[in-house]
Amino acid sequence: MTMKLPLAFVALVSLMLFVQPALAAEPAVEFSAEQLEFFEKKVRPLLVTHCRECHGPDKQKGGLRVDSRAALVKGGESGAAIVPGKPDMGYFVDAINYGDTYKMPPRGKLPAEAIATLTEWVRQGAAWPKEATGDDVKSNKPEVSYDERMQHWSFQPIQAPTPPPVKDESWIRSPIDRFILAKLEAAGLKPNPPADEAVLLRRMSLDLTGLPVEEKLKAESRKLRENPSTRDSAPFSSQLSAFASQLSALLSSPRYGERWARHWLDLVRYAETCGHEFDFELPEAFEYRDYVIRALNADVPYDQFVVEHIAGDLLPQPRLNPRDNSNESIIGTGFYFLGEGKHSPVDIRADECERVDNQIDVLSKTFLGLTLSCARCHDHKFDPILARDYYGLAGFLQSSRFDKVYVEDPAARHAAIRELIALKEKQPPVGHASRVPAVSTVDKASASGNNSSTTKSPVDATSRHAGSVPHGIAPFND
Repeated sequence: MTMKLPLAFVALVSLMLFVQPALAAEPAVEFSAEQLEFFEKKVRPLLVTHCRECHGPDKQKGGLRVDSRAALVKGGESGAAIVPGKPDMGYFVDAINYGDTYKMPPRGKLPAEAIATLTEWVRQGAAWPKEATGDDVKSNKPEVSYDERMQHWSFQPIQAPTPPPVKDESWIRSPIDRFILAKLEAAGLKPNPPADEAVLLRRMSLDLTGLPVEEKLKAESRKLRENPSTRDSAPFSSQLSAFASQLSALLSSPRYGERWARHWLDLVRYAETCGHEFDFELPEAFEYRDYVIRALNADVPYDQFVVEHIAGDLLPQPRLNPRDNSNESIIGTGFYFLGEGKHSPVDIRADECERVDNQIDVLSKTFLGLTLSCARCHDHKFDPILARDYYGLAGFLQSSRFDKVYVEDPAARHAAIRELIALKEKQPPVGHASRVPAVSTVDKASASGNNSSTTKSPVDATSRHAGSVPHGIAPFND
Protein backbone atom coordinates (compact mmCIF):
# COMPACT_ATOMS: atom_id res chain seq x y z
CA MET A 1 0.00 0.00 0.00
CA THR A 2 1.33 3.41 -0.82
CA MET A 3 0.75 6.50 1.24
CA LYS A 4 0.34 9.89 -0.36
CA LEU A 5 1.95 12.74 1.50
CA PRO A 6 0.56 16.25 1.38
CA LEU A 7 2.34 18.41 -1.16
CA ALA A 8 3.25 20.99 1.50
CA PHE A 9 4.96 18.30 3.61
CA VAL A 10 7.01 17.09 0.64
CA ALA A 11 8.08 20.63 -0.11
CA LEU A 12 9.09 21.22 3.50
CA VAL A 13 11.19 18.04 3.59
CA SER A 14 12.87 19.03 0.33
CA LEU A 15 13.65 22.46 1.69
CA MET A 16 15.12 20.98 4.86
CA LEU A 17 17.33 18.61 2.85
CA PHE A 18 18.48 21.50 0.72
CA VAL A 19 19.41 23.89 3.49
CA GLN A 20 20.71 21.44 6.07
CA PRO A 21 24.30 21.26 4.74
CA ALA A 22 24.54 25.03 4.84
CA LEU A 23 23.27 25.20 8.41
CA ALA A 24 25.36 22.33 9.78
CA ALA A 25 28.51 23.37 11.55
CA GLU A 26 31.74 21.98 10.16
CA PRO A 27 32.82 18.98 12.24
CA ALA A 28 35.99 19.29 14.28
CA VAL A 29 39.02 18.29 12.26
CA GLU A 30 42.23 16.90 13.71
CA PHE A 31 45.42 17.73 11.88
CA SER A 32 48.77 15.98 12.12
CA ALA A 33 51.86 17.70 13.50
CA GLU A 34 53.37 17.63 10.00
CA GLN A 35 50.34 19.39 8.50
CA LEU A 36 50.38 22.09 11.18
CA GLU A 37 54.11 22.61 10.75
CA PHE A 38 53.61 22.95 6.98
CA PHE A 39 50.98 25.61 7.62
CA GLU A 40 53.04 27.58 10.13
CA LYS A 41 56.26 27.53 8.12
CA LYS A 42 54.98 27.75 4.55
CA VAL A 43 51.36 28.90 4.41
CA ARG A 44 50.82 31.42 7.20
CA PRO A 45 53.76 33.64 6.08
CA LEU A 46 52.21 33.83 2.59
CA LEU A 47 48.78 34.76 3.94
CA VAL A 48 50.24 37.41 6.23
CA THR A 49 52.51 38.90 3.56
CA HIS A 50 50.18 38.89 0.56
CA CYS A 51 46.58 38.70 1.82
CA ARG A 52 46.19 40.05 5.35
CA GLU A 53 46.46 43.74 4.43
CA CYS A 54 43.18 43.67 2.45
CA HIS A 55 41.51 40.69 4.11
CA GLY A 56 42.50 40.90 7.76
CA PRO A 57 41.01 42.17 11.02
CA ASP A 58 41.17 45.83 10.02
CA LYS A 59 39.96 45.60 6.42
CA GLN A 60 37.84 42.98 4.68
CA LYS A 61 37.50 43.68 0.98
CA GLY A 62 34.60 41.73 -0.45
CA GLY A 63 33.69 40.66 3.07
CA LEU A 64 36.55 38.12 3.13
CA ARG A 65 39.03 37.47 5.94
CA VAL A 66 41.99 35.13 5.63
CA ASP A 67 43.19 35.19 9.24
CA SER A 68 41.28 32.06 10.28
CA ARG A 69 40.27 28.77 8.72
CA ALA A 70 36.62 29.36 9.57
CA ALA A 71 36.68 32.73 7.80
CA LEU A 72 38.14 31.19 4.64
CA VAL A 73 35.61 28.36 4.65
CA LYS A 74 32.79 30.85 5.22
CA GLY A 75 34.13 33.16 2.52
CA GLY A 76 32.89 36.60 1.65
CA GLU A 77 30.36 38.15 -0.71
CA SER A 78 31.18 35.60 -3.42
CA GLY A 79 30.78 32.54 -1.23
CA ALA A 80 33.26 30.07 0.22
CA ALA A 81 36.87 30.97 -0.48
CA ILE A 82 38.12 27.41 0.10
CA VAL A 83 36.63 23.94 0.32
CA PRO A 84 39.11 21.92 2.39
CA GLY A 85 40.45 18.97 0.43
CA LYS A 86 39.13 20.33 -2.89
CA PRO A 87 41.38 23.04 -4.35
CA ASP A 88 39.30 23.16 -7.55
CA MET A 89 36.30 24.42 -5.56
CA GLY A 90 36.02 27.82 -3.94
CA TYR A 91 37.61 30.87 -5.52
CA PHE A 92 40.82 31.17 -3.43
CA VAL A 93 43.01 28.83 -5.51
CA ASP A 94 41.52 30.12 -8.75
CA ALA A 95 42.25 33.71 -7.70
CA ILE A 96 45.92 33.14 -6.90
CA ASN A 97 46.23 31.44 -10.31
CA TYR A 98 44.82 34.62 -11.91
CA GLY A 99 41.69 32.88 -13.11
CA ASP A 100 38.72 34.35 -14.96
CA THR A 101 36.94 35.83 -11.91
CA TYR A 102 39.65 37.18 -9.60
CA LYS A 103 43.34 37.90 -9.83
CA MET A 104 44.92 37.98 -6.39
CA PRO A 105 47.02 39.54 -5.10
CA PRO A 106 46.28 42.45 -7.46
CA ARG A 107 49.83 43.85 -7.35
CA GLY A 108 51.27 40.82 -9.09
CA LYS A 109 50.90 37.08 -9.41
CA LEU A 110 52.58 34.96 -6.74
CA PRO A 111 55.61 32.85 -7.66
CA ALA A 112 54.78 29.36 -8.89
CA GLU A 113 56.28 27.84 -5.73
CA ALA A 114 53.97 29.92 -3.50
CA ILE A 115 50.91 29.00 -5.57
CA ALA A 116 51.84 25.32 -5.35
CA THR A 117 52.23 25.63 -1.57
CA LEU A 118 48.81 27.21 -1.05
CA THR A 119 47.17 24.73 -3.41
CA GLU A 120 48.72 21.78 -1.61
CA TRP A 121 47.62 23.23 1.72
CA VAL A 122 43.99 23.31 0.58
CA ARG A 123 44.31 19.83 -0.90
CA GLN A 124 45.55 18.48 2.44
CA GLY A 125 42.49 19.87 4.20
CA ALA A 126 43.62 23.43 5.00
CA ALA A 127 45.26 22.64 8.32
CA TRP A 128 45.00 25.39 10.94
CA PRO A 129 45.76 25.35 14.68
CA LYS A 130 42.54 24.98 16.64
CA GLU A 131 43.36 27.88 18.96
CA ALA A 132 43.85 30.39 16.16
CA THR A 133 40.70 32.39 15.28
CA GLY A 134 40.03 35.73 13.68
CA ASP A 135 39.43 37.32 17.08
CA ASP A 136 42.75 36.06 18.36
CA VAL A 137 44.57 37.55 15.40
CA LYS A 138 42.74 40.85 15.75
CA SER A 139 43.56 41.27 19.42
CA ASN A 140 47.13 40.06 18.89
CA LYS A 141 47.15 38.88 22.50
CA PRO A 142 47.92 35.38 23.76
CA GLU A 143 44.96 33.38 25.01
CA VAL A 144 46.74 32.75 28.30
CA SER A 145 49.47 34.58 30.15
CA TYR A 146 53.12 33.63 30.13
CA ASP A 147 52.91 32.40 33.72
CA GLU A 148 49.90 30.25 32.87
CA ARG A 149 51.72 28.74 29.93
CA MET A 150 54.61 27.86 32.23
CA GLN A 151 52.18 25.57 34.07
CA HIS A 152 51.94 23.25 31.08
CA TRP A 153 52.69 19.68 32.17
CA SER A 154 55.78 19.35 29.96
CA PHE A 155 57.53 22.20 31.83
CA GLN A 156 57.00 20.76 35.28
CA PRO A 157 59.88 19.17 37.25
CA ILE A 158 60.17 15.41 36.93
CA GLN A 159 58.62 13.60 39.85
CA ALA A 160 58.91 10.05 41.12
CA PRO A 161 55.36 8.66 41.25
CA THR A 162 54.40 5.87 43.60
CA PRO A 163 54.22 2.54 41.72
CA PRO A 164 50.64 1.23 41.65
CA PRO A 165 49.62 -1.97 43.47
CA VAL A 166 49.23 -5.17 41.43
CA LYS A 167 47.63 -8.55 41.99
CA ASP A 168 50.43 -10.78 40.66
CA GLU A 169 53.46 -9.81 42.75
CA SER A 170 55.47 -12.75 41.39
CA TRP A 171 55.75 -11.10 37.97
CA ILE A 172 57.40 -7.95 39.36
CA ARG A 173 61.15 -7.65 38.88
CA SER A 174 61.51 -3.86 38.96
CA PRO A 175 59.28 -0.90 39.98
CA ILE A 176 58.61 -0.15 36.31
CA ASP A 177 56.96 -3.55 35.94
CA ARG A 178 54.23 -2.42 38.32
CA PHE A 179 53.07 0.32 35.96
CA ILE A 180 52.93 -2.14 33.05
CA LEU A 181 51.20 -4.92 34.95
CA ALA A 182 48.67 -2.56 36.55
CA LYS A 183 47.46 -1.47 33.11
CA LEU A 184 47.36 -5.05 31.86
CA GLU A 185 45.34 -6.19 34.86
CA ALA A 186 42.96 -3.25 34.51
CA ALA A 187 42.28 -4.34 30.92
CA GLY A 188 41.85 -7.98 31.95
CA LEU A 189 45.04 -9.06 30.17
CA LYS A 190 47.97 -11.21 31.25
CA PRO A 191 51.65 -10.76 30.32
CA ASN A 192 53.16 -13.03 27.72
CA PRO A 193 55.31 -15.87 29.03
CA PRO A 194 59.06 -15.19 29.33
CA ALA A 195 61.05 -15.58 26.11
CA ASP A 196 63.74 -18.24 26.00
CA GLU A 197 67.44 -17.44 25.93
CA ALA A 198 67.84 -17.65 22.16
CA VAL A 199 64.97 -15.24 21.54
CA LEU A 200 66.27 -12.78 24.14
CA LEU A 201 69.76 -12.84 22.66
CA ARG A 202 68.38 -12.23 19.17
CA ARG A 203 66.24 -9.32 20.36
CA MET A 204 69.16 -7.81 22.22
CA SER A 205 71.48 -8.05 19.21
CA LEU A 206 68.96 -6.56 16.79
CA ASP A 207 68.13 -3.77 19.23
CA LEU A 208 71.68 -2.76 20.06
CA THR A 209 73.53 -3.41 16.79
CA GLY A 210 70.80 -3.88 14.19
CA LEU A 211 72.41 -7.18 13.20
CA PRO A 212 71.66 -10.86 13.81
CA VAL A 213 73.52 -12.62 16.60
CA GLU A 214 77.14 -13.40 15.79
CA GLU A 215 78.10 -17.06 15.90
CA LYS A 216 80.68 -16.34 18.58
CA LEU A 217 78.01 -14.89 20.89
CA LYS A 218 75.71 -17.84 20.19
CA ALA A 219 78.44 -20.25 21.21
CA GLU A 220 79.24 -18.32 24.39
CA SER A 221 75.56 -18.22 25.28
CA ARG A 222 75.21 -21.96 24.89
CA LYS A 223 78.32 -22.50 26.99
CA LEU A 224 77.06 -20.28 29.79
CA ARG A 225 73.63 -21.89 29.80
CA GLU A 226 75.13 -25.35 29.96
CA ASN A 227 77.41 -24.45 32.89
CA PRO A 228 75.64 -25.37 36.16
CA SER A 229 77.63 -22.75 38.06
CA THR A 230 75.77 -20.00 36.19
CA ARG A 231 72.34 -21.24 37.25
CA ASP A 232 70.38 -21.08 40.46
CA SER A 233 66.82 -21.59 41.48
CA ALA A 234 65.64 -18.25 40.06
CA PRO A 235 65.12 -18.43 36.28
CA PHE A 236 65.51 -14.68 35.81
CA SER A 237 68.81 -14.64 37.70
CA SER A 238 69.95 -17.48 35.48
CA GLN A 239 69.11 -15.49 32.38
CA LEU A 240 70.96 -12.46 33.71
CA SER A 241 74.05 -14.52 34.38
CA ALA A 242 73.93 -16.08 30.94
CA PHE A 243 73.50 -12.80 29.09
CA ALA A 244 75.64 -10.39 31.10
CA SER A 245 78.76 -11.00 29.01
CA GLN A 246 76.83 -10.94 25.73
CA LEU A 247 75.26 -7.62 26.68
CA SER A 248 78.67 -6.17 27.46
CA ALA A 249 80.05 -7.47 24.16
CA LEU A 250 77.22 -5.91 22.16
CA LEU A 251 77.57 -2.55 23.92
CA SER A 252 81.32 -2.63 23.25
CA SER A 253 80.86 -3.44 19.57
CA PRO A 254 81.58 -0.67 17.02
CA ARG A 255 78.28 -1.67 15.44
CA TYR A 256 76.47 -0.28 18.50
CA GLY A 257 77.52 3.30 17.72
CA GLU A 258 76.77 2.84 14.03
CA ARG A 259 73.28 1.54 14.78
CA TRP A 260 72.23 4.23 17.25
CA ALA A 261 73.98 7.09 15.44
CA ARG A 262 71.40 6.66 12.68
CA HIS A 263 68.66 7.81 15.05
CA TRP A 264 70.61 10.90 16.08
CA LEU A 265 71.56 11.73 12.50
CA ASP A 266 67.87 11.71 11.60
CA LEU A 267 67.23 14.29 14.33
CA VAL A 268 69.85 16.70 12.99
CA ARG A 269 68.73 16.05 9.35
CA TYR A 270 72.14 14.65 8.40
CA ALA A 271 72.89 14.46 4.69
CA GLU A 272 76.02 14.55 2.60
CA THR A 273 74.53 16.83 -0.05
CA CYS A 274 72.71 20.15 0.14
CA GLY A 275 69.54 19.05 -1.66
CA HIS A 276 67.58 21.58 -3.70
CA GLU A 277 67.97 21.64 -7.47
CA PHE A 278 71.73 21.07 -7.81
CA ASP A 279 72.18 18.85 -4.74
CA PHE A 280 75.89 19.64 -4.49
CA GLU A 281 78.02 17.77 -1.98
CA LEU A 282 78.95 18.85 1.54
CA PRO A 283 82.69 18.21 1.74
CA GLU A 284 83.68 16.00 4.67
CA ALA A 285 80.15 15.82 6.08
CA PHE A 286 81.08 12.27 7.03
CA GLU A 287 83.37 13.70 9.70
CA TYR A 288 80.33 14.74 11.73
CA ARG A 289 78.74 11.34 11.20
CA ASP A 290 81.87 9.59 12.45
CA TYR A 291 82.05 11.98 15.41
CA VAL A 292 78.57 10.89 16.52
CA ILE A 293 79.48 7.22 16.16
CA ARG A 294 82.65 7.68 18.20
CA ALA A 295 80.78 9.60 20.91
CA LEU A 296 78.21 6.84 21.31
CA ASN A 297 80.83 4.11 21.38
CA ALA A 298 82.87 6.10 23.90
CA ASP A 299 79.78 6.50 26.12
CA VAL A 300 80.16 10.29 26.20
CA PRO A 301 77.75 11.74 28.81
CA TYR A 302 74.70 13.29 27.19
CA ASP A 303 75.21 16.70 28.81
CA GLN A 304 78.74 16.80 27.37
CA PHE A 305 77.37 15.73 23.97
CA VAL A 306 74.84 18.58 24.05
CA VAL A 307 77.42 21.18 25.03
CA GLU A 308 79.69 20.09 22.19
CA HIS A 309 76.89 20.56 19.67
CA ILE A 310 75.79 23.98 20.86
CA ALA A 311 79.16 25.55 21.73
CA GLY A 312 81.90 22.98 21.18
CA ASP A 313 84.27 25.65 19.85
CA LEU A 314 84.13 27.65 23.08
CA LEU A 315 85.19 24.95 25.52
CA PRO A 316 88.40 25.90 27.37
CA GLN A 317 89.31 22.22 27.63
CA PRO A 318 87.76 20.39 24.68
CA ARG A 319 87.37 16.64 24.64
CA LEU A 320 90.23 15.02 22.76
CA ASN A 321 90.27 11.86 20.71
CA PRO A 322 92.42 9.37 22.66
CA ARG A 323 93.69 7.83 19.42
CA ASP A 324 95.20 10.90 17.74
CA ASN A 325 94.65 13.72 20.26
CA SER A 326 92.42 15.61 17.82
CA ASN A 327 89.72 18.01 19.01
CA GLU A 328 86.41 16.14 19.15
CA SER A 329 84.30 18.85 20.77
CA ILE A 330 84.52 21.38 17.97
CA ILE A 331 83.24 18.90 15.35
CA GLY A 332 79.88 18.71 17.13
CA THR A 333 78.81 22.17 15.96
CA GLY A 334 79.05 21.02 12.36
CA PHE A 335 75.41 19.94 12.62
CA TYR A 336 74.32 23.57 12.18
CA PHE A 337 75.31 23.42 8.50
CA LEU A 338 73.74 20.17 7.39
CA GLY A 339 70.54 21.79 6.12
CA GLU A 340 69.32 22.42 2.59
CA GLY A 341 71.28 25.00 0.65
CA LYS A 342 70.58 26.76 -2.63
CA HIS A 343 73.31 27.04 -5.23
CA SER A 344 72.56 30.64 -6.21
CA PRO A 345 69.58 32.13 -4.35
CA VAL A 346 67.79 35.03 -6.03
CA ASP A 347 67.00 36.72 -2.71
CA ILE A 348 70.08 36.39 -0.52
CA ARG A 349 68.49 37.86 2.61
CA ALA A 350 65.45 35.60 2.31
CA ASP A 351 67.73 32.61 1.85
CA GLU A 352 69.68 33.58 4.96
CA CYS A 353 66.45 33.79 6.96
CA GLU A 354 65.41 30.35 5.71
CA ARG A 355 68.76 28.86 6.71
CA VAL A 356 68.59 30.38 10.18
CA ASP A 357 64.99 29.23 10.54
CA ASN A 358 66.09 25.69 9.68
CA GLN A 359 68.89 25.87 12.25
CA ILE A 360 66.44 27.04 14.94
CA ASP A 361 63.97 24.34 13.96
CA VAL A 362 66.54 21.55 14.23
CA LEU A 363 68.12 22.97 17.39
CA SER A 364 64.79 23.25 19.21
CA LYS A 365 63.35 19.91 18.14
CA THR A 366 66.55 18.01 18.85
CA PHE A 367 67.52 19.49 22.21
CA LEU A 368 64.25 20.89 23.58
CA GLY A 369 61.64 18.60 22.09
CA LEU A 370 59.81 21.79 21.02
CA THR A 371 59.00 23.49 17.75
CA LEU A 372 60.21 27.08 18.00
CA SER A 373 59.79 27.96 14.34
CA CYS A 374 56.10 28.87 14.77
CA ALA A 375 57.26 31.86 16.83
CA ARG A 376 58.73 33.31 13.67
CA CYS A 377 55.25 34.71 13.00
CA HIS A 378 53.50 34.76 16.39
CA ASP A 379 53.81 33.94 20.07
CA HIS A 380 53.13 30.33 20.92
CA LYS A 381 49.67 29.72 22.31
CA PHE A 382 50.21 27.02 24.93
CA ASP A 383 53.90 27.01 25.81
CA PRO A 384 56.05 29.96 26.98
CA ILE A 385 57.75 30.67 23.65
CA LEU A 386 57.47 34.25 22.43
CA ALA A 387 58.31 35.73 19.05
CA ARG A 388 61.06 37.77 20.68
CA ASP A 389 62.63 34.53 21.92
CA TYR A 390 62.74 33.27 18.34
CA TYR A 391 64.38 36.43 17.02
CA GLY A 392 66.79 36.54 19.94
CA LEU A 393 68.03 33.10 18.98
CA ALA A 394 67.95 34.05 15.31
CA GLY A 395 70.15 37.06 16.05
CA PHE A 396 72.65 34.83 17.81
CA LEU A 397 72.85 32.47 14.83
CA GLN A 398 72.80 35.29 12.29
CA SER A 399 75.75 37.00 13.95
CA SER A 400 77.84 33.87 13.53
CA ARG A 401 79.30 32.47 10.37
CA PHE A 402 80.58 29.32 8.74
CA ASP A 403 84.30 28.66 8.98
CA LYS A 404 86.87 25.91 8.71
CA VAL A 405 89.20 25.00 11.53
CA TYR A 406 91.98 22.56 12.27
CA VAL A 407 91.01 19.77 14.61
CA GLU A 408 94.10 17.59 14.55
CA ASP A 409 96.69 17.53 17.33
CA PRO A 410 98.48 20.90 17.13
CA ALA A 411 101.81 19.43 18.28
CA ALA A 412 102.91 18.49 14.75
CA ARG A 413 101.85 21.87 13.37
CA HIS A 414 103.69 23.71 16.11
CA ALA A 415 106.80 21.68 15.41
CA ALA A 416 106.66 22.72 11.75
CA ILE A 417 106.19 26.35 12.76
CA ARG A 418 109.20 26.20 15.04
CA GLU A 419 111.23 24.78 12.17
CA LEU A 420 110.12 27.64 9.91
CA ILE A 421 111.09 30.17 12.58
CA ALA A 422 114.54 28.62 12.82
CA LEU A 423 114.93 28.72 9.04
CA LYS A 424 113.82 32.33 8.90
CA GLU A 425 116.43 33.32 11.43
CA LYS A 426 119.07 31.85 9.10
CA GLN A 427 117.84 33.85 6.10
CA PRO A 428 120.24 36.15 4.27
CA PRO A 429 120.02 39.88 5.01
CA VAL A 430 117.14 41.92 3.63
CA GLY A 431 117.43 42.39 -0.13
CA HIS A 432 118.41 38.82 -0.83
CA ALA A 433 115.82 36.48 -2.33
CA SER A 434 114.30 34.06 0.13
CA ARG A 435 112.34 30.95 -0.54
CA VAL A 436 111.21 30.56 3.10
CA PRO A 437 107.67 31.76 3.88
CA ALA A 438 107.35 34.52 6.44
CA VAL A 439 106.08 33.51 9.87
CA SER A 440 103.90 35.85 11.93
CA THR A 441 104.44 36.74 15.56
CA VAL A 442 101.20 34.89 16.30
CA ASP A 443 102.83 31.74 14.95
CA LYS A 444 105.86 32.31 17.15
CA ALA A 445 103.67 32.58 20.20
CA SER A 446 101.78 29.39 19.38
CA ALA A 447 104.97 27.55 18.60
CA SER A 448 106.67 28.62 21.79
CA GLY A 449 104.15 27.61 24.38
CA ASN A 450 100.50 27.43 23.56
CA ASN A 451 99.59 23.76 23.18
CA SER A 452 95.80 24.17 23.18
CA SER A 453 94.18 21.83 20.72
CA THR A 454 92.07 24.68 19.38
CA THR A 455 94.98 27.03 18.56
CA LYS A 456 94.60 28.21 14.98
CA SER A 457 97.26 28.22 12.31
CA PRO A 458 97.84 31.29 10.11
CA VAL A 459 95.24 30.11 7.59
CA ASP A 460 92.50 29.81 10.20
CA ALA A 461 90.00 32.57 10.82
CA THR A 462 88.89 33.41 14.32
CA SER A 463 86.42 30.67 15.18
CA ARG A 464 83.20 31.12 17.08
CA HIS A 465 80.34 28.72 17.01
CA ALA A 466 82.03 26.38 15.14
CA GLY A 467 81.91 22.88 14.94
CA SER A 468 83.57 22.41 11.81
CA VAL A 469 85.23 19.36 10.53
CA PRO A 470 88.67 19.23 8.96
CA HIS A 471 88.45 21.11 5.68
CA GLY A 472 84.72 20.48 5.46
CA ILE A 473 81.72 21.38 7.58
CA ALA A 474 82.92 24.25 9.63
CA PRO A 475 81.89 26.36 12.56
CA PHE A 476 80.25 29.70 13.06
CA ASN A 477 82.33 32.79 13.60
CA ASP A 478 81.50 36.19 15.03
